Amino acid sequence: MPGKHLETQDPCSPAPAYHLPNGPRTRNRPADGRLVQSARLSTRLSIHLKTTDGVLLVAWLTSLLPGEIRLVTTSFCFHRKIRMANISVIDRHVVYENPAPHNQARHAYFPGLVKFPSNDLLALFTLGEAFEAANCTTSVSRSQDQGRTWKFEGPLHTRDAERRYHSDYLKPTLLNDGRLIAMGYRFHRDDPDENIVNPDTDGVREGDNLISFSHDEGRTWSDPRIVPRSYPELIEQSGPTIQLRRGTLLGCGSLFPRWDGSNPSGSVGALLKSEDGGDTWDDHTRFFQDPKGQCAPSEPRLCEMQDDRVVALVWMHDHINNRNHTNHVTVSHDAGITWSDPIDTGVPGQASNLMYCKDDLLLTIHCHREGDNVGLFVRLVDLARDRWQTVEEKKIWGNAPAMKAAAYSSMGQNLKFGQASLLPLENGEILATHWAVESGQGRVLTHRLRVELS
Repeated sequence: MPGKHLETQDPCSPAPAYHLPNGPRTRNRPADGRLVQSARLSTRLSIHLKTTDGVLLVAWLTSLLPGEIRLVTTSFCFHRKIRMANISVIDRHVVYENPAPHNQARHAYFPGLVKFPSNDLLALFTLGEAFEAANCTTSVSRSQDQGRTWKFEGPLHTRDAERRYHSDYLKPTLLNDGRLIAMGYRFHRDDPDENIVNPDTDGVREGDNLISFSHDEGRTWSDPRIVPRSYPELIEQSGPTIQLRRGTLLGCGSLFPRWDGSNPSGSVGALLKSEDGGDTWDDHTRFFQDPKGQCAPSEPRLCEMQDDRVVALVWMHDHINNRNHTNHVTVSHDAGITWSDPIDTGVPGQASNLMYCKDDLLLTIHCHREGDNVGLFVRLVDLARDRWQTVEEKKIWGNAPAMKAAAYSSMGQNLKFGQASLLPLENGEILATHWAVESGQGRVLTHRLRVELS
């Protein structure tokens, strides 16, 4: 048709609301909450209305100039009414604390928990004489009463003489077939007096990414074996692997700077993927890349929402300027094949974690280590249309001073709590777990939560 044009309006942009023919004037409230002015257009013929995914599409033919017919479309964003929520703390328990601090130094850090079909819980955490001690190794505790009491079962594996100073850090995942895997990494150390971090460059020692298997609910484990990687840097896989509903295993990590401080692969996030139950892994996909090239996705965590919709929540760690930014997320809608650009959550947290609730709702947990309100915060988040909107938040623990930890060389001295996680229990309660230094002792703590929606 001569003179025909197609005009479109981006969904949820600050668009005007048009005076529709034979109908009332309509206003649109964009995503940022501002009301915009309405406008009139002369129209001919009919209007076509269609709703898809919360967006109202409107199309009509209009004549603005003699001899010109124009097809105009616009769209209106209708956000669901955010439900009210209440997050409450029911009780607190200790997974591990040194039973004899007057006799020996034993500090617990970096916990990860799983729940078995029997409702027993298993915790893996690192136990050692100090935060960066050479004898730090992954240890096991078990609970048979939903996390109220715990029995310490000892180290996950016995280090041989050649690797007796190689400190390791593993997290558990329960697979659909009943097997357990523990994945993480270790640092190579030949001398117990060697530091993990180079104080001159902020780089770390060489190391290996590891995996171990258990077929008896974590009572015995295979010797950890090395997971080959394509990067020259060690992958900081500090969080657990997840298994998608389709069966694919996904793990992730940032890249530690090398001993000389270099990051030849850049400040990116590596995604580890296995299609054969953890026997082989591919790490060529990147789930995160800072467009400015200066922030690393430290301590990332993964969660599957709807089928193949995977969210990665990261601590934005700026090594170049020695500062932390707000938490960001990246999102995949194809089981981790492609990923969005980083999305700013606006949450001033560092180490964080997340679990799927239902619909577009996530429950997240964040370590706030800087500023006036230091502590552990739990948030209910609406991630509809991949947009972060906090519905409710609750501070569940705050027994720590403010601290700054934007360099690896300062973490051992400055960090007093971290690596929080959320585990849904059979009765609908949620177990929040983290490590913390209290009374000079590194402990693994839990907080039992109840989340009520209305």
